[in-house]
Amino acid sequence: MSLVRALLVVVVAAGLAQPVEAEVRRLILAAGANNGGVDRELLRYAVSDAEQFVEVLQEMGGLDPADVLLLRDPDLTAFKQGLADLGRRVKAASPRGDRLEVLLYYSGHADEEGLLLAGDHLGYQQLLDSLKTANAAVRIAVLDACNSGSITRIKGGKPKPPFLVDESFDMRGYAFLTSSSADEAAQESDLIEASFFTHYLISGMRGAADVTGDGRVTLHEAYQFAFDETRARTLGTVGGTQHPAYEGQMRGTGGVVMTEVRRNAAGLSLDEALAGRVSIRNGQQRLVAELNKSPGREVELGLVPGDYTLFLETWDADWRLAELVLAEGEFAKVSTGDFRVFTPEDTKLRGGSGRRITLGRQIEVATREGYTLSLGLLTNTQDEAFRGVQFAWLVNQARGRTGSQIGGLGNLALREVDGWQASVVGVNWAMGPLQGGQVGLLNIASQVRGWQVAQTTNIVGKIRGWQIAGLTNFVGEVKGGQVGLLNVASEVKGWQVGVVNLSGHIEGGLPIGLINYSRSGLFNLSAWRDEVGFTMFTIASGSRSFYTAFTTGFTDEAGQPRWALGVGGGVQKRWRRFFLGLDIHGYRISRDVDDDYEAQFEFWPPAVGIGLRRLAQDNYLTRIKLETGVSLLSHLSLFGGVSLNQLSTDGHQRLIESGSRYEKEWEDGIFTWPGFFFGLRYGR
Repeated sequence: MSLVRALLVVVVAAGLAQPVEAEVRRLILAAGANNGGVDRELLRYAVSDAEQFVEVLQEMGGLDPADVLLLRDPDLTAFKQGLADLGRRVKAASPRGDRLEVLLYYSGHADEEGLLLAGDHLGYQQLLDSLKTANAAVRIAVLDACNSGSITRIKGGKPKPPFLVDESFDMRGYAFLTSSSADEAAQESDLIEASFFTHYLISGMRGAADVTGDGRVTLHEAYQFAFDETRARTLGTVGGTQHPAYEGQMRGTGGVVMTEVRRNAAGLSLDEALAGRVSIRNGQQRLVAELNKSPGREVELGLVPGDYTLFLETWDADWRLAELVLAEGEFAKVSTGDFRVFTPEDTKLRGGSGRRITLGRQIEVATREGYTLSLGLLTNTQDEAFRGVQFAWLVNQARGRTGSQIGGLGNLALREVDGWQASVVGVNWAMGPLQGGQVGLLNIASQVRGWQVAQTTNIVGKIRGWQIAGLTNFVGEVKGGQVGLLNVASEVKGWQVGVVNLSGHIEGGLPIGLINYSRSGLFNLSAWRDEVGFTMFTIASGSRSFYTAFTTGFTDEAGQPRWALGVGGGVQKRWRRFFLGLDIHGYRISRDVDDDYEAQFEFWPPAVGIGLRRLAQDNYLTRIKLETGVSLLSHLSLFGGVSLNQLSTDGHQRLIESGSRYEKEWEDGIFTWPGFFFGLRYGR
């Protein structure tokens, strides 16, 4: 499925840009974040995009590995720390007299406001400010992220054609470039295993973008190549065609040299007569470069020594294949005669049939589409990332990104899970984000986009979906709901259904239970009096609009004490100083507390028991109240209202009298009357 993404390139040239062979030192912060939070799909290739961007600069761009800060799936804190570390390195390098070039690369999620790192925001303005404070001759930022074209609006950018290349390398100023506008779709692809723009940007930097043939690839050339290829490849896709935007203030001519083709340890040269679409895969079948080769121009590509397979699709739609081995220091020349004709289906059969079966510690069945079914006996361990299903009678363990895990005793994923974890009587533990769900005795995860279903307990940092547990649910942030005996959450955007519901903040839903408490919701103590003569005390808690309450009260009319114990709930609408509420309660009316209620306390062994004895005379009161109130002080309110009351005596002696002329007896032991109440309330 295509994911919506966009790319931004920011260039701020604070001084003269010079060729790579000058005394240049490059410092880079590269981050790949597949996890944008529970609201976003897990990306597949953000981390590998960052790794390959760094890789091509180390091979061909003069980047020292010691000057690389590479962050894999960072959260907001880790990314900010990376920016701070980059700033310290720049400051330490400045007095040495080196010409500094600072690069920032980010691949991941973003929205109109900024980058999204595990659901947290880093604003575009904050990112730009970090770049501006870097004391370097050249500052380059590449943001490969959803909606990152919005950053151009900070300076009022408008879509423009990409600027042209100049050979003199004399440029000052800044520029903002995006591969798509803020409201366009950009995509990553399972076929190329990368985002479209980053893939073609790297292909261009390997030499495909060197239109001048001088062996150097400038940022302008690499961008122009990626611009053309991305626009062509996204035409007709689900996400739609991407269109770049450009806004900047550039003075002078030329551009920044990103790579030198001959700097690499090996490479190949596509001769002038060769024409068609060329794709190059290494010995691990990773697509390392791809370009449309036009006749009449020789193209050199920098590669590392190793085995390579070249695929050529001619303009006549014929397919051809060439295989070669590059030795250290070798630049092989490739012509049309080096290719042999084949059909695309042949590639699916290389190494055997479309289904591969491997026997070892577990049985693995791999399909030609890249999915794996791994069948273990007691345990099943996957050291590398894989897509598919992992099964074991006892425990599954995955150290890299994994698909679904099905185990009898438990499942452990050390990184993200793109699927389900299901165990019969054990624990599911995902130490990275999980997109799918967990079903088991106990479920633990950092982030879940899906469901958690547990026989006992669910524990998660953030979840977009539902938690359903036989006992308890614990979560930092939930967008969906919780169902269990005890539900605990810092932030709820949805529902809590249980006996006890506790939250820091709840909105967009209601807590439904016997005890509901929200730190940002309603919590108060009321003292009030009604038309019967009861003096009541009520404690209420819940969300801002819905609450549950417990009430106790007494009256002593004519020396005859009566006690009331009730539970209920209601809804409330609050304005600045006034509020309006509707409440329903059920009360048990008794004559003698000692005879009607019992409590047991034992010191050793410790025991506490509270119970209700059956009344010899059953009186139950149901009351519906319509109330309004006004705030007198910050936490003190005066309230009152009217009520509708129904008393059931079940044929026994009536314990309370309403004193209302409007009272009506409907049948034996059922009485109704209108009433009133008023009182004071302290709390929120």
